[in-house]
Amino acid sequence: GNTTVWFVEMAAILDKQTKKKLLEELNIDISDVRRYVSPRKEKERLTEVKYTLYETTRYGKLANSFCEGLTTKLTRKYPGFFESLNTNLKQSDLKILSKTYVSMAFFSSFLAGIIAVSFFSVLFSLLGYGIFSTLLRTFVFSLVVLIGTFASFYLYPASVANTRRRNIKEDLPFAIIHMSAVAGSGAQPIAMFDLILASSEYKGLEGEVRKIVNYVNLFGYDLGTALKAVANTTPSKPFRELLLGITSTVEGGGSLKDYLDGKADEAMTTYRLERKKYVEVLSTYSDMYTGILIAAPLLFMTTLAIINVLGGKIGGLDVATLSSIGVYGVIPIM
Repeated sequence: GNTTVWFVEMAAILDKQTKKKLLEELNIDISDVRRYVSPRKEKERLTEVKYTLYETTRYGKLANSFCEGLTTKLTRKYPGFFESLNTNLKQSDLKILSKTYVSMAFFSSFLAGIIAVSFFSVLFSLLGYGIFSTLLRTFVFSLVVLIGTFASFYLYPASVANTRRRNIKEDLPFAIIHMSAVAGSGAQPIAMFDLILASSEYKGLEGEVRKIVNYVNLFGYDLGTALKAVANTTPSKPFRELLLGITSTVEGGGSLKDYLDGKADEAMTTYRLERKKYVEVLSTYSDMYTGILIAAPLLFMTTLAIINVLGGKIGGLDVATLSSIGVYGVIPIM
């Protein structure tokens, strides 16, 4: 009863000796305490929502300390070049500020260039090249490493965003069905996103849904503003349209369940058509594989065997050389 509740609340500040003495004085059985605590812990586990913010890293701080000035200058001077990177960075959901990421790209490139200069200068010297040749080769190869490192940083967010776009596309039809079921129960719209996040079943959507929950529960945004903010940064066009549609339906006083039911039917129809198309593409590739990598090599080896019996060369190459090139070169590459 109330005595058990009071004891549990006091237990956090009491030592073991005092707890044992209180149990005896109040005539409370430890099993009663456990029966009270277990449901509370389970409820807290189910309703727990992790809120996330951008966190700085040591490497990011180090890069900013060396390259922050250069980053600020170049991003202001060439905004068009860095605008695409900034957009991809937002869509990739990488927990890093765009300014810090650009600083890391410059710092890593310079660092890679310095390491490359040291490595290639020693390498070409050991290979016996002259001073001028060593300097020239070292400069060229180090420049390639430097540019390649920066290009990797520049393209990485776009690659992550594309991966997230595919993952969202895979999970979205089933998430909409889940949301439609929750909306049909009469729950508040934010409950749809809370339950999707708590279920951990839609990994592709987890990052976007977490943003919505953070905006509402942590920053105090209303749901419409949160949905519009996430719609502006999500890499998935269908998910963007869904969020804006939910916003319009809620703000316009329409039936959210009817809207989600319609979107669920549309999404599942599209999903089935894409699965069917995917299977057809696989079938086409399997036919190509059979023809090019099974039938063609057999025909190639049979032709070489006949030529070997008859004698002669093809393009100045004998049969043994051609068969070696085919077996160890052409077929593995294909």
